[in-house]
Amino acid sequence: MSVDQPIPLGPAVREVIRDDQLVEVAVDDGTVLLRPEGGRDLAVLRRSSPDTVALLDQADRLLWLGGEGPAPAFVASSRSDQGDEEIVVQLGTHATAASLGHPMGPEALVEALAASLRSLHERSTVQCPFVADTPALRIVVDERINRGAVAESAAGPYAGRSPAALAEIFDGLMEDLGEADDPVCIHSALASTRIWLDPSGEVTFLGWQSAGLGDRHVDLAAVASMLTELHGPALVAPFFEAYGFEHVDLRRLDAHQLLAHLLS
Repeated sequence: MSVDQPIPLGPAVREVIRDDQLVEVAVDDGTVLLRPEGGRDLAVLRRSSPDTVALLDQADRLLWLGGEGPAPAFVASSRSDQGDEEIVVQLGTHATAASLGHPMGPEALVEALAASLRSLHERSTVQCPFVADTPALRIVVDERINRGAVAESAAGPYAGRSPAALAEIFDGLMEDLGEADDPVCIHSALASTRIWLDPSGEVTFLGWQSAGLGDRHVDLAAVASMLTELHGPALVAPFFEAYGFEHVDLRRLDAHQLLAHLLS
Protein backbone atom coordinates (compact mmCIF):
# COMPACT_ATOMS: atom_id res chain seq x y z
CA MET A 1 0.00 0.00 0.00
CA SER A 2 1.18 3.53 -0.72
CA VAL A 3 1.87 5.81 2.21
CA ASP A 4 0.80 9.38 1.63
CA GLN A 5 3.64 11.86 1.98
CA PRO A 6 4.59 13.65 4.03
CA ILE A 7 4.71 11.06 6.79
CA PRO A 8 6.53 12.12 9.97
CA LEU A 9 10.02 11.02 8.96
CA GLY A 10 13.03 12.42 10.76
CA PRO A 11 15.09 15.06 8.94
CA ALA A 12 18.07 12.89 7.93
CA VAL A 13 15.82 10.20 6.47
CA ARG A 14 13.62 12.73 4.68
CA GLU A 15 16.73 14.25 3.11
CA VAL A 16 17.57 10.85 1.60
CA ILE A 17 14.01 9.93 0.57
CA ARG A 18 13.26 13.45 -0.71
CA ASP A 19 9.79 13.61 -2.28
CA ASP A 20 9.57 9.94 -3.22
CA GLN A 21 6.30 8.23 -2.46
CA LEU A 22 6.78 5.35 -0.01
CA VAL A 23 5.12 1.97 -0.35
CA GLU A 24 4.58 -0.28 2.68
CA VAL A 25 5.99 -3.65 1.63
CA ALA A 26 5.89 -5.67 4.84
CA VAL A 27 5.64 -5.57 8.63
CA ASP A 28 8.15 -7.72 10.49
CA ASP A 29 7.35 -8.11 14.19
CA GLY A 30 6.54 -4.42 14.53
CA THR A 31 9.15 -3.07 12.09
CA VAL A 32 7.54 -1.58 8.97
CA LEU A 33 9.43 -1.94 5.69
CA LEU A 34 8.86 0.92 3.24
CA ARG A 35 10.27 1.28 -0.26
CA PRO A 36 10.43 4.34 -2.54
CA GLU A 37 7.91 4.03 -5.35
CA GLY A 38 10.36 5.52 -7.83
CA GLY A 39 12.48 2.36 -7.99
CA ARG A 40 15.54 3.48 -6.00
CA ASP A 41 17.75 0.87 -4.30
CA LEU A 42 16.71 1.93 -0.79
CA ALA A 43 14.46 0.69 1.99
CA VAL A 44 13.18 2.47 5.09
CA LEU A 45 12.79 0.46 8.31
CA ARG A 46 10.49 2.19 10.77
CA ARG A 47 9.18 1.55 14.28
CA SER A 48 6.67 3.67 16.16
CA SER A 49 7.36 5.15 19.58
CA PRO A 50 7.76 3.96 22.26
CA ASP A 51 8.61 0.44 20.98
CA THR A 52 11.81 1.39 19.13
CA VAL A 53 14.52 -0.67 20.87
CA ALA A 54 14.60 -3.45 18.27
CA LEU A 55 15.28 -0.97 15.45
CA LEU A 56 17.97 0.81 17.43
CA ASP A 57 19.61 -2.56 18.12
CA GLN A 58 19.47 -3.36 14.41
CA ALA A 59 21.02 0.00 13.53
CA ASP A 60 23.93 -0.61 15.91
CA ARG A 61 24.68 -3.96 14.31
CA LEU A 62 24.36 -2.68 10.76
CA LEU A 63 26.84 0.08 11.49
CA TRP A 64 29.32 -2.48 12.83
CA LEU A 65 28.77 -4.85 9.89
CA GLY A 66 29.48 -2.01 7.48
CA GLY A 67 27.46 -3.38 4.58
CA GLU A 68 29.69 -6.45 4.18
CA GLY A 69 28.37 -9.83 3.10
CA PRO A 70 24.58 -10.14 3.28
CA ALA A 71 24.23 -7.07 5.53
CA PRO A 72 22.73 -4.03 3.79
CA ALA A 73 24.72 -0.81 3.77
CA PHE A 74 23.51 1.70 6.37
CA VAL A 75 22.54 4.99 4.70
CA ALA A 76 20.86 7.22 7.30
CA SER A 77 18.82 7.26 10.49
CA SER A 78 16.46 9.71 12.16
CA ARG A 79 13.97 10.17 14.96
CA SER A 80 10.75 11.92 14.09
CA ASP A 81 9.21 14.64 16.24
CA GLN A 82 6.80 11.98 17.53
CA GLY A 83 9.70 9.80 18.72
CA ASP A 84 9.41 7.21 15.93
CA GLU A 85 12.70 5.76 14.70
CA GLU A 86 13.70 5.14 11.09
CA ILE A 87 16.76 3.85 9.33
CA VAL A 88 17.49 3.77 5.60
CA VAL A 89 19.45 0.86 4.11
CA GLN A 90 20.41 -0.14 0.61
CA LEU A 91 18.23 -2.83 -0.93
CA GLY A 92 18.24 -3.79 -4.61
CA THR A 93 15.53 -2.15 -6.65
CA HIS A 94 14.22 -5.48 -7.92
CA ALA A 95 14.90 -7.50 -4.77
CA THR A 96 12.07 -9.67 -3.45
CA ALA A 97 11.65 -11.70 -0.26
CA ALA A 98 12.72 -15.35 -0.34
CA SER A 99 9.14 -16.27 0.55
CA LEU A 100 8.41 -15.58 -3.14
CA GLY A 101 11.26 -17.83 -4.31
CA HIS A 102 14.53 -17.04 -6.04
CA PRO A 103 14.27 -15.19 -9.38
CA MET A 104 16.61 -17.80 -10.90
CA GLY A 105 15.03 -20.89 -9.34
CA PRO A 106 15.52 -23.20 -6.29
CA GLU A 107 19.07 -24.30 -7.16
CA ALA A 108 20.19 -20.69 -7.34
CA LEU A 109 18.52 -20.11 -3.98
CA VAL A 110 20.57 -22.90 -2.39
CA GLU A 111 23.86 -21.58 -3.75
CA ALA A 112 23.05 -17.97 -2.84
CA LEU A 113 22.09 -18.80 0.74
CA ALA A 114 25.12 -21.02 1.29
CA ALA A 115 27.51 -18.38 -0.06
CA SER A 116 25.87 -15.61 2.00
CA LEU A 117 26.09 -17.58 5.24
CA ARG A 118 29.70 -18.56 4.58
CA SER A 119 30.52 -14.89 4.04
CA LEU A 120 28.84 -13.92 7.30
CA HIS A 121 30.26 -16.79 9.35
CA GLU A 122 33.80 -16.24 8.04
CA ARG A 123 33.78 -12.59 9.05
CA SER A 124 36.43 -11.61 11.58
CA THR A 125 35.04 -11.66 15.10
CA VAL A 126 37.75 -9.43 16.53
CA GLN A 127 36.24 -6.69 18.71
CA CYS A 128 32.66 -7.74 17.94
CA PRO A 129 30.63 -6.02 20.69
CA PHE A 130 27.47 -8.12 20.22
CA VAL A 131 26.64 -11.52 21.72
CA ALA A 132 24.16 -14.06 20.34
CA ASP A 133 25.05 -17.10 22.43
CA THR A 134 22.44 -19.36 24.02
CA PRO A 135 21.82 -17.22 27.16
CA ALA A 136 21.37 -14.09 25.03
CA LEU A 137 18.99 -15.78 22.60
CA ARG A 138 17.02 -17.41 25.42
CA ILE A 139 16.24 -13.91 26.71
CA VAL A 140 14.87 -13.10 23.26
CA VAL A 141 12.84 -16.33 23.25
CA ASP A 142 11.33 -15.63 26.68
CA GLU A 143 10.41 -12.10 25.62
CA ARG A 144 8.72 -13.43 22.48
CA ILE A 145 6.83 -16.08 24.44
CA ASN A 146 5.66 -13.56 27.04
CA ARG A 147 4.14 -11.27 24.41
CA GLY A 148 2.59 -14.13 22.45
CA ALA A 149 4.82 -13.77 19.39
CA VAL A 150 5.53 -17.52 19.07
CA ALA A 151 2.63 -19.32 17.42
CA GLU A 152 1.77 -22.85 18.45
CA SER A 153 2.33 -25.30 15.60
CA ALA A 154 -0.73 -27.07 14.25
CA ALA A 155 1.36 -29.72 12.49
CA GLY A 156 4.89 -31.03 12.32
CA PRO A 157 7.32 -32.04 15.09
CA TYR A 158 6.30 -29.18 17.41
CA ALA A 159 2.52 -29.69 17.19
CA GLY A 160 0.70 -30.07 20.49
CA ARG A 161 3.41 -28.41 22.57
CA SER A 162 3.29 -24.90 23.96
CA PRO A 163 6.15 -22.50 23.19
CA ALA A 164 7.16 -22.59 26.86
CA ALA A 165 7.35 -26.40 26.76
CA LEU A 166 9.47 -26.25 23.59
CA ALA A 167 11.83 -23.78 25.28
CA GLU A 168 12.29 -26.24 28.16
CA ILE A 169 13.08 -29.03 25.70
CA PHE A 170 15.70 -26.82 24.06
CA ASP A 171 17.25 -26.07 27.45
CA GLY A 172 17.56 -29.79 28.11
CA LEU A 173 19.25 -30.39 24.79
CA MET A 174 21.74 -27.59 25.40
CA GLU A 175 22.68 -28.97 28.82
CA ASP A 176 24.25 -31.89 26.97
CA LEU A 177 25.69 -29.91 24.05
CA GLY A 178 27.04 -26.79 25.76
CA GLU A 179 28.11 -23.63 23.94
CA ALA A 180 29.84 -23.74 20.55
CA ASP A 181 33.63 -23.83 20.79
CA ASP A 182 33.95 -21.85 17.54
CA PRO A 183 31.54 -18.89 17.82
CA VAL A 184 31.01 -16.93 14.62
CA CYS A 185 29.07 -13.85 13.62
CA ILE A 186 25.48 -15.00 13.15
CA HIS A 187 22.22 -13.34 12.15
CA SER A 188 20.23 -15.52 14.61
CA ALA A 189 16.70 -14.80 13.33
CA LEU A 190 16.61 -15.73 9.64
CA ALA A 191 13.26 -16.28 7.96
CA SER A 192 12.02 -16.15 4.39
CA THR A 193 10.60 -12.66 4.95
CA ARG A 194 14.01 -11.36 6.11
CA ILE A 195 16.03 -12.72 3.19
CA TRP A 196 15.89 -10.55 0.06
CA LEU A 197 17.07 -11.77 -3.33
CA ASP A 198 18.00 -9.66 -6.33
CA PRO A 199 18.06 -11.01 -9.90
CA SER A 200 21.71 -9.87 -10.02
CA GLY A 201 22.51 -12.57 -7.48
CA GLU A 202 22.91 -10.24 -4.49
CA VAL A 203 21.47 -11.50 -1.21
CA THR A 204 20.47 -9.12 1.58
CA PHE A 205 19.41 -10.07 5.09
CA LEU A 206 17.17 -7.80 7.15
CA GLY A 207 16.21 -8.12 10.83
CA TRP A 208 19.65 -7.95 12.46
CA GLN A 209 18.50 -6.84 15.93
CA SER A 210 19.67 -10.04 17.67
CA ALA A 211 22.84 -10.66 15.65
CA GLY A 212 26.19 -11.27 17.32
CA LEU A 213 28.71 -13.96 18.20
CA GLY A 214 27.07 -17.34 18.52
CA ASP A 215 26.64 -20.84 17.14
CA ARG A 216 26.54 -21.10 13.33
CA HIS A 217 23.91 -23.82 13.69
CA VAL A 218 21.32 -21.19 14.64
CA ASP A 219 21.50 -19.79 11.09
CA LEU A 220 21.98 -23.17 9.43
CA ALA A 221 18.92 -24.59 11.14
CA ALA A 222 16.80 -21.57 10.22
CA VAL A 223 17.76 -21.81 6.54
CA ALA A 224 17.20 -25.59 6.48
CA SER A 225 13.72 -25.10 7.95
CA MET A 226 12.98 -22.32 5.47
CA LEU A 227 14.06 -24.42 2.47
CA THR A 228 11.91 -27.32 3.68
CA GLU A 229 8.93 -25.00 4.08
CA LEU A 230 9.36 -23.42 0.64
CA HIS A 231 10.54 -26.36 -1.49
CA GLY A 232 10.43 -29.53 0.60
CA PRO A 233 13.38 -31.41 2.15
CA ALA A 234 15.17 -32.22 -1.12
CA LEU A 235 17.16 -28.96 -1.11
CA VAL A 236 18.46 -29.25 2.45
CA ALA A 237 21.33 -31.67 1.73
CA PRO A 238 22.56 -29.65 -1.31
CA PHE A 239 22.48 -26.54 0.90
CA PHE A 240 24.70 -28.14 3.54
CA GLU A 241 27.01 -29.48 0.83
CA ALA A 242 27.34 -26.00 -0.67
CA TYR A 243 27.96 -24.49 2.78
CA GLY A 244 30.41 -27.22 3.83
CA PHE A 245 29.39 -30.45 5.57
CA GLU A 246 32.57 -30.31 7.65
CA HIS A 247 31.07 -27.41 9.61
CA VAL A 248 27.76 -29.14 10.37
CA ASP A 249 27.19 -31.04 13.63
CA LEU A 250 23.89 -32.92 13.28
CA ARG A 251 23.19 -32.96 17.03
CA ARG A 252 23.65 -29.21 17.30
CA LEU A 253 21.62 -28.71 14.14
CA ASP A 254 18.70 -30.67 15.58
CA ALA A 255 18.67 -28.62 18.79
CA HIS A 256 18.95 -25.32 16.97
CA GLN A 257 16.07 -26.10 14.63
CA LEU A 258 13.93 -25.88 17.73
CA LEU A 259 15.56 -22.59 18.70
CA ALA A 260 15.06 -21.22 15.17
CA HIS A 261 11.35 -22.00 15.46
CA LEU A 262 11.12 -20.05 18.70
CA LEU A 263 13.03 -17.08 17.27
CA SER A 264 11.24 -16.69 13.93
